Amino acid sequence: MIHNPIIRGFNPDPSIAFDGERYIIAVSTFEYYPGIALYTSEDLSDWRYETSVMTDANGFSLEGVKNSSGLYAATIRFHNGRYYMVTTNKNGLGNFVSHSESLSGPWSEPFPIYPEGIDPSLCFLKDGRCFYTQNGKGGIYGTFINPDNGILEEPLRKISPGLSGYATEAPHIYEKDGLYYLIFAEGGTEYGHHEIAGRAEDIYGPYELRKKPILSHTERKNHEIQATGHADLLEMEDGSWIAVFLGIRMPGRPLLHNLGRETFMAEVSWIDGWPVIGNDGKVEIEEPSAIETSTEKPVYFSFTDDIDSSPLLRVRSRGKELYERGNGSLVIHSRDSLSKEKGEPALLLLRQTEFETVFSSELRTDSSLTGKAGVTAFYNSDYHADLYLEWRAGKLHAVFRRKIHDLECIVSDSEMEAKPAVKLELRTDREWYIFHADGKEMGRASIASFATEGTMYMTFTGTLLGIFSEDGDGCFEKGFGFEK
Repeated sequence: MIHNPIIRGFNPDPSIAFDGERYIIAVSTFEYYPGIALYTSEDLSDWRYETSVMTDANGFSLEGVKNSSGLYAATIRFHNGRYYMVTTNKNGLGNFVSHSESLSGPWSEPFPIYPEGIDPSLCFLKDGRCFYTQNGKGGIYGTFINPDNGILEEPLRKISPGLSGYATEAPHIYEKDGLYYLIFAEGGTEYGHHEIAGRAEDIYGPYELRKKPILSHTERKNHEIQATGHADLLEMEDGSWIAVFLGIRMPGRPLLHNLGRETFMAEVSWIDGWPVIGNDGKVEIEEPSAIETSTEKPVYFSFTDDIDSSPLLRVRSRGKELYERGNGSLVIHSRDSLSKEKGEPALLLLRQTEFETVFSSELRTDSSLTGKAGVTAFYNSDYHADLYLEWRAGKLHAVFRRKIHDLECIVSDSEMEAKPAVKLELRTDREWYIFHADGKEMGRASIASFATEGTMYMTFTGTLLGIFSEDGDGCFEKGFGFEK
């Protein structure tokens, strides 16, 4: 049984590869740093965060990127002992490739491929050549490429206009039984999202398109899984095939989601020469399969752990100098406010992976607290709810703050008893984010204020929970994360 999603929370646009020993999934990260997260599993069962591709080591920066810009969908491939990752930086570089002999790096500097379009992919053919695809104006484009330097061997050519013509993107090509199979997403990455397949004798086409999607929940309006698409296929060593793809889980209300797009998996059947995902293009939370996946364990980050070895995210900032670890503690030195447009706030974030969770940390209230420090439910700089402590006129205050669109306000401001440390807790369910200080509720925010459907501009991320500091320092004790 596959327990979907296999990688939960904000982990969209998955791509999968196998290096002979383990399976690797790459997901997009947008304005969050480090860029392009990689998860691994030896048996498709237990998935764990391994590393990220774009980091300090290859000089990568997200400075000045807009919300939901930065790094879009990636493709991960393994060929002749080398890992290849292609993705799109929407802030200047466009589509590029980076490679490494080791999954843990170092990864090469990014080699630019083509400045326009998104969703690049690589297909290593049996004859040793590499074919490159991406989306572009009016369809899918492709040509042969040198994947080691990103140089296209000839200009991009349109190989398929798609089926509907709307948001034709996320192409991948596979070689099977003397044919080339092209799959791609259409309908946009919202509720009309679905996956189309084509096949051709020549890699440049023309591609015969299957009229019925190979993956679609567009007609399952009340199903708990929506927006399925952006698939990548992988042939297993025994000749069977699997697919990974994105989807969203609904908390119970129609057309409302707050966890972001997540990574799902299902088996692939070949029917009349076509790849079909799941049960005739439909998938379930408990997906029938001989593969037995485990459910994710809650993530807790101890301040004795290595920041780079954990699935922590920061907003645009490389900024390790903002985080100073002591003996079981972490001091966060402030930079920008959480609400600053294109800012680099001092915060560490974990993806919210379940609707019902308990997230917590402890904050010292001695002289180490020189500003505002606390916990946050963070979607982006326009949508967040925060509980922080600060000293004013010799008294300790607990402040609950909300930011929605262009409105920011203090919802509550209460004096607190001065203790050496205060436990800050964020409880979530399918309706609310509820903030506590030392067990007392200080405020709550509805999940609607973190739902992608309610954002002012097109957004592609999900809700994250974390710790932060503004206007000074804050010292957190032991660690932070989700309680087991």
